[in-house]
Amino acid sequence: MWFVRDQENYQKTFAWINVVALIWGWWVYFGAAPVAALTGWLMAVNIANIVVAILQFYYGYNTNNASHNQTA
Repeated sequence: MWFVRDQENYQKTFAWINVVALIWGWWVYFGAAPVAALTGWLMAVNIANIVVAILQFYYGYNTNNASHNQTA
């Protein structure tokens, strides 16, 4: 799953994967969008990926996460 809030390691890993996907996505946007006329869709996917990456970095590197405060 692309979004697992209770496991920081997954959040960190997928956040960095999203950074790579963002770089690739912008490269495709500027390289293929004028040719394929997919400007709107590529822009929407890139913006959605930015939002997801921000959330994953936040939940992955946040020290006040709920799983840190659990007592077993």
